[in-house]
Amino acid sequence: MKNINFFLIFCLMSFSVYATKSHVGRVIKKQGDAQLYFNPAKKVSGKGPHVLYNGVYYNFKPIKLGQKIQNGNIIKTGKDAKLKIVYKNGDQFNIGEGTSFEIKWANNNKPPKGNLIYGSIRGIISKKGARSGLVIRSKSAVMGVRGTDFNFTQRGTSGKSAISVLRGKVEVADTKKPKKKINLDQGKTAELQVASTKKKAQATTLLVSKTTKQDLIKIQKDSKIEKAKEDKIKDTKILKEIAKLEEKAVKTTLNDIKEYQPELYETIKDKKIKDIDSINTTVVSKAFEKAPVKKVKPGFDDYDLDLDEDVYDKYFSIE
Repeated sequence: MKNINFFLIFCLMSFSVYATKSHVGRVIKKQGDAQLYFNPAKKVSGKGPHVLYNGVYYNFKPIKLGQKIQNGNIIKTGKDAKLKIVYKNGDQFNIGEGTSFEIKWANNNKPPKGNLIYGSIRGIISKKGARSGLVIRSKSAVMGVRGTDFNFTQRGTSGKSAISVLRGKVEVADTKKPKKKINLDQGKTAELQVASTKKKAQATTLLVSKTTKQDLIKIQKDSKIEKAKEDKIKDTKILKEIAKLEEKAVKTTLNDIKEYQPELYETIKDKKIKDIDSINTTVVSKAFEKAPVKKVKPGFDDYDLDLDEDVYDKYFSIE
């Protein structure tokens, strides 16, 4: 009996360690300067430097290529800074410039969580992996991931949220009415904003429409990491880990594309596209071909992008 109990305890401990490791990602690509906030606490303790952020004290340090991203960390990117984070099963997050994103995985049966404080992220999540069921919140929107390729944008800390689905589907709801969900399918974008006055917040406006060419250009611009002078990594173990993670990201993404977009999968296979960034660019460029022309939405689409004849080569060229 004692042996059985010991075996059960050992299995539970092993599962706990595995579950914890499955929620540790690594930065495999980096452009510009970014910071990692870690060790959240109600008061200052231990060695600094410390920063007070949203009422919580954190240690912080510059993010380097190969950096591990763990439970409770906040990622902050500066101007022109972008990151690609990949997990052991191939799940990935592309963090856009000027973004603050909190990663908070649950250690129980509750779904893992993310908090997009502001900025933009593109996520590619396997419906068979540890992050299936992931819930990401912003100021006005809450999104449930069911295995998909999505982009989530939060304009400032109180502006509009926009969620676009490039593959698969997600569930979207108003943060004030989380149980009133809508299914957002491939090729669609949902925009949400809480209208407010100086006196009080009013109802959330929800608009669902086809993802436009302008939306896709913004997604591509935010998620594509340009070739730049990278951090020098001397640790061969980390270099090998990065290579393995990129291989896994390719495999996971191709499996997902094969299920949801078999024709695109054959195209990628025929062209022998094996780089993860090139695969993700191909997904957006394919959607761009069939997407409607941009729509003017005052107060949200205030970025200046030209849809001239050279736009395709400018944003969707594969090196």
